[in-house]
Amino acid sequence: MRKLLVATLLCAAPAAAQESPGGLDFFQSSLGDILDTPLLAASYAPERPSDAAAAAYVLNSETLAKRGYATLADLFDDMPQFQIQRNSDARRLNLVSVRGIPNNERLVILYDGIRVSPPTGDLLAISGQYSLRNAERVEVVLGPMSSVYGADAFSGVINVVTRAAGVSAAGLSYGSFDGRSAGFSAMTHLSTKSRGAPSASLTYETSGAPSPRLPEYYEEDFSWFNNQYQSGQAKLPDGSVVGGVPVTRYDAATKSSFLQARLNVGEVELGLVKMDEEHSSSTGVKPELTLYSKDARFGTGAWTVYGRHSYASPAETWRLNTVLSYFDYDISPESRFINSYSGYDDAYKYACSRTAYLEQTLSLQAAEDFPVLLGFTHQENSVLPYTADLGHKFDTTASPLSQNFVYNGSTIPVDFHSLSYSNTGAFLRLQLPRLWHATLSLGLRYDSNTAYGETWNPRAGLVWRPGGSERTVVKALYGEAYLAPSPFYTHKHFGSFVSSPSAPSGYHSFFFHVPNDSLKPEKLRSAEVSLAHDFSPNFRLSLNPYYNKVRDLIQDVIVGPGTFHGVEVDTLERAENSGTMETYGATAKVDAVFRAAGWGFEPWAAYTHSEGRLAGDPIPFNSRHVIQAGFSAARGRWVLTPKAVYRSYTRNQDGGRVAPYTVADLYVNYSRSSAAFSAWLKLKNIFDRRYYNAAYGGGTDHLAGAPQTPFEVSAGMSFKF
Repeated sequence: MRKLLVATLLCAAPAAAQESPGGLDFFQSSLGDILDTPLLAASYAPERPSDAAAAAYVLNSETLAKRGYATLADLFDDMPQFQIQRNSDARRLNLVSVRGIPNNERLVILYDGIRVSPPTGDLLAISGQYSLRNAERVEVVLGPMSSVYGADAFSGVINVVTRAAGVSAAGLSYGSFDGRSAGFSAMTHLSTKSRGAPSASLTYETSGAPSPRLPEYYEEDFSWFNNQYQSGQAKLPDGSVVGGVPVTRYDAATKSSFLQARLNVGEVELGLVKMDEEHSSSTGVKPELTLYSKDARFGTGAWTVYGRHSYASPAETWRLNTVLSYFDYDISPESRFINSYSGYDDAYKYACSRTAYLEQTLSLQAAEDFPVLLGFTHQENSVLPYTADLGHKFDTTASPLSQNFVYNGSTIPVDFHSLSYSNTGAFLRLQLPRLWHATLSLGLRYDSNTAYGETWNPRAGLVWRPGGSERTVVKALYGEAYLAPSPFYTHKHFGSFVSSPSAPSGYHSFFFHVPNDSLKPEKLRSAEVSLAHDFSPNFRLSLNPYYNKVRDLIQDVIVGPGTFHGVEVDTLERAENSGTMETYGATAKVDAVFRAAGWGFEPWAAYTHSEGRLAGDPIPFNSRHVIQAGFSAARGRWVLTPKAVYRSYTRNQDGGRVAPYTVADLYVNYSRSSAAFSAWLKLKNIFDRRYYNAAYGGGTDHLAGAPQTPFEVSAGMSFKF
């Protein structure tokens, strides 16, 4: 049935296009228009990606529409040098690596230049909450960018630029395994009397990702769930079997929401971005050691409110931009683990952070063809770090100490840490006048943090067009970045006690992870070159080799026996700055646009070779060979985009291998000639492969590979008004 459906779509769409000429034509743009849409994220000034002193990509609204990207996670699947391990991590859900460097917190994510990823480095889930419903373009800058953005701009910066005005629209979708979404974007001018009249926009989307009943599709991996668990059996960490565990229906549903509101009045902009995400806290864990129930959930919520003002001098020789923002982050108090380590009782978690932020930038022309950018930033942070396991839900309206939390198996009160610290930064960027068809950019940023001290982060980039040709561009780039030691790592602690009448304290512990508030930032040094050549106006080939070295890695380290709260502990663990990581590789990428037999085609393909060493071992969460390829084809009212991703084997954190795989998808879009109505169909994992991504964590409780969603189909429609 599935093969028949795919064949019918591939055959019927062209026929329908012939019957309906004059519809939506996505191929009015040239290849240069598509690939060189100006971006802001690389230097705070509009520039083409090919001119930017960085490895940068822009996906404009045309490309987003052709390929059917609904969220940033969708886009990462096809982004060169990105690898996303889906359904991998109990706390982050999907784990992203960039150029072999893993962890979501090493990315900075912006909406309209405003940071929406946690400034304090808290846990970052990347799921459906990063909506692209109202995106005008997505800017992707690879490599270290701390010279401008400061902490955590380690492996890349993502900036989603949204529409402030235009056509309002609403849409909904439904698909396999109860996948669904609904949302709208509404925009209006509050006055029509002048060209710069005030305008307002509002975008909202809510979605639930497909949630297949995996025990039916991966029977071997879920054999315990399908057999022993159905009679109420589960395992403890020592391998012993316990009975009487509540039997519930399998539930690993994922939910998310996105809200953006914006008001523009002259040179003043006020805005709000709010995102929520929730998924199973059993993700990536063996079913014999956790419960895949509807109550085992992990959720995060974040909102940012901001104001921005821009002032240009009368002669427009300089411009002053001011941004004030307030960021609020919470782990949902409903978040809990129900697993072997909690004795299958509810183990609640909580964390929160608040950040007030000021940024002032001054851009000017020091001389002809000599732009200068000066910046000053200050942020104040207040954090309640990630808690130990809590026996009941955290009450956000009461003080932590008044809620009578104790460590598992004891009467010892749980430690809560209240942190306040600030960061002050200043940065400078120069772009020297062009000489011999080459442009040299230099940047430097200084940060002083009251928690961990000072950092300096330089960046230099040379962009050369041999002979002044627009067809060829060569870049040589060097940069440094730092990852701030987040409160999650400095104050994370967990473990449990058992009664021991012979011990002086009356308790004993086999294991405890303890805080370490003396961590230093991780430091990255990166070098890369790139070459892009347009063989014709419709065909571009690019090559981008890179090398990264990370020192002072923050890793969990066993420190041996010790004590915690006066209780003897057999094994203590804590985060420490330990070891180095090297990653290196290269990407070869092809992009083209052409027409044939009344069709417009836009094929793309990228091959990435990526490898490295972490403490002497191959880097985890990384496939050495990755191929991402597809094409968009349009005729009349129809657009079809088939695509495929191949990954060679991937290593888990414990060194185990996850098998190679190839997955193919198809996106079909139909739009009426008026463009007031459109409908789409997505087919994912067309050939119904049973494949795995690398699971986060190296403990014995983690799956060897995280099972992925089987074949799924979804359909949706949208209306413009």
